[in-house]
Amino acid sequence: MKINIAQLKKELGSTQSFSFRTSAEELGLGKEQLILSERVLVEGLVTNKGIVFEVTGEINTRLKQCCSRCLEEMVTSLTAVFSEEYREVDCKESRDVLDSEIDYFKGDEIDITDLVRETLLLAEPIKPVCSETCRGLCPKCGVNLNVNTCGCNLVKTDPRLAVLEKLLSKD
Repeated sequence: MKINIAQLKKELGSTQSFSFRTSAEELGLGKEQLILSERVLVEGLVTNKGIVFEVTGEINTRLKQCCSRCLEEMVTSLTAVFSEEYREVDCKESRDVLDSEIDYFKGDEIDITDLVRETLLLAEPIKPVCSETCRGLCPKCGVNLNVNTCGCNLVKTDPRLAVLEKLLSKD
């Protein structure tokens, strides 16, 4: 995903919008990293700030994931915002002088593929849930508690207090 900024370089303070549709394969995302249920929409704006070009935007897509509680497959919407500064690298500058906080480009194109990939990977939920009220799986029998109920007794008694429990029982 390359943005041509030849016109943008001519005027300080000018902006240029961009829009891309891409896929997980084009971003270099493997199936184990992020499963996208449809194409990725990337929209944004490039601003000429003199020495640097600021690239800001938003990524919209849908993810196929498994709920971390009930293990059912689900599709969720993902919106991620990004902002990065790019600077044109001169052939005269040595690698020691280059700042690690700014990304660099050569010529009239800025490649934002790495930026989009990193933003998607960082925005992916760590523990996705199908709903806030998801009850998950029974820890004893494994039944999905959203669909069925089970007869498992999940009350655990501390073995140190088992003797006191005997005093309360009416046997």
